[in-house]
Amino acid sequence: MASVQVPTSLSSFPEELLARILADCVTPPQLLPVRPPWYTQPIFFPCPSLLARSAPHTSTRAPLSPLLVSRQFLRIGTPIYYQTLYLPTATHAARVLETLIAQPVIAGAVRRVVLGCVSLEGARVLRACERIEDVDICMDVYEANPRGDAAEDQDAQALCDALDRIDLKHLTIRRIPDAYLTLTRPKYLLERITKVVPRWFNLESVHFAFKISSTPATRPLAEALSHAPKLRSLKAQLPEIWNELFLTISTNPILEQVALYVEGADGILHTTMYMMGARKHAHLSELIKIGT
Repeated sequence: MASVQVPTSLSSFPEELLARILADCVTPPQLLPVRPPWYTQPIFFPCPSLLARSAPHTSTRAPLSPLLVSRQFLRIGTPIYYQTLYLPTATHAARVLETLIAQPVIAGAVRRVVLGCVSLEGARVLRACERIEDVDICMDVYEANPRGDAAEDQDAQALCDALDRIDLKHLTIRRIPDAYLTLTRPKYLLERITKVVPRWFNLESVHFAFKISSTPATRPLAEALSHAPKLRSLKAQLPEIWNELFLTISTNPILEQVALYVEGADGILHTTMYMMGARKHAHLSELIKIGT
């Protein structure tokens, strides 16, 4: 009976197994910690010419050390490392863009991009990566003229133009505390996203990572999502008071769940004003019960 040869070292393992192991080591967490506004130290993103440098210990990214073990680990692990790009500032986006331009093969590995701000550099990263499926956008304020003409906001225009080119599956929308939905940039972003939703034929999930309210910018978005042909999951922070946005989205016959949560809490109170209103609508209430 022939004996089974057992791998004697990690490098002799099948590459499919090594890829699974490295994925656990170099993939960042789904929810990355938010840096304080005064923090300016750039996060290190590797490229072969700079791999001799070590990542700062405060990096929100996963450790780079597994990629430094061998050429084999570097070859297998680099595409996994770049599956998620976390770009909290325009400076980070510019640095990553340099790497993507220098090594276009890395751009093909990117699947998820987390944008901590709206910037022209972030838009260029989106345009450089043709296989993005998941985008996390944090709406901020157009500081030059918060209530001015959206035609002046080239950063927001460039970002929305880039989103028009993506076949998106997962969308997360956040906002900084002072990015009120009555201001120019948030309104413009939501209006442009509303227009592109019908072209996102594969959109499966949407996450509103803030307490979204009913406004002239959000109501058309809810209507557009109610017709998204593959939308299965809606996740959102629990609103303070009742509004019909989620009720509108719940009319989508494909929708399977509505997951509501309170930031920093383990569950939600079913006695809140919003939940008392939701209970009056059987289908929406059932979707919340399934998802929450």
